[in-house]
Amino acid sequence: MLGIVNSEMAAVERQQQVEEYLAQGRLDEAIALCQAVPKMIPDLARSCLERGDLLAEKGEFEEAIACYEKALQLEPSLSGIDEKLGDVFKKKAKTNKQEALNFYRQSVEFNPYDLNLYHQALEIQPYNYQILTELAKNLVKFDKLEEAVIFYQLALVTAPEEGEIHLEIAKILLSLGFTDGTISECQLANQTLKNDIEVHLTLGKALSQLGKFEEAEVALNRALEIEPNSCLGYNYLGEMLAKKGEVEEAIALFNKAINLYPEEALSYKNLGDALAKQGKIEEASDAYGRAIELGFK
Repeated sequence: MLGIVNSEMAAVERQQQVEEYLAQGRLDEAIALCQAVPKMIPDLARSCLERGDLLAEKGEFEEAIACYEKALQLEPSLSGIDEKLGDVFKKKAKTNKQEALNFYRQSVEFNPYDLNLYHQALEIQPYNYQILTELAKNLVKFDKLEEAVIFYQLALVTAPEEGEIHLEIAKILLSLGFTDGTISECQLANQTLKNDIEVHLTLGKALSQLGKFEEAEVALNRALEIEPNSCLGYNYLGEMLAKKGEVEEAIALFNKAINLYPEEALSYKNLGDALAKQGKIEEASDAYGRAIELGFK
């Protein structure tokens, strides 16, 4: 009788020791101890499973995986273990990606013009709207306009109705001479940015370059309705009128822009062009000279 009691006490002590090992994360030692008492193995497997669940909830995925794998090793038929392993592997991968992405974002804050950092971040999240737009903006600063358009277009995959992106693409296309594309992008931008002066200025400029003067005038007048003191508004409208042959009206607009913004070089350059068309060479030369003084190239 005494031998049976001692045996039971020894089993209880072993169980307590196993639980201590588990609490300390010493799984191999717990398994080694239980192997001396085979009936404890199923309980250990379930203990490993429960510990894995707790670790997974805490976000300690490596440790959770180790517990689940030990549980599977001890009891291959343990219910639900495969699903739990698959779930924790997914969570680990997602967390690792987010940590890497956060690292690149922080790096970009300190090195905003290091384009490689943006590309490395996009390897993790290819359609991250914020990264795509920031990269595109910096590509414009480096005069890599065609590349900028590509990344703006990728940003539209996740935000197809984002008017600001359509506007940025329109401005790039205008600078590259793609007027038809500019008009299309402005029309898309206008769906959500109806009162944005840049949309109407860019659209009016493109229409003017195509010789669609009536439509251009409508767009540019709308821009001036939104911002009555727009220097670009008066300059673009004046440029369009000069193309139509209405040079006097154009000169009046350029002078109005100069009165509003006497340090704006573009207004003097446009005034010089209009005066030259009238054959007023000396006055045109003065206007050009002032434009150069103000930094016009």
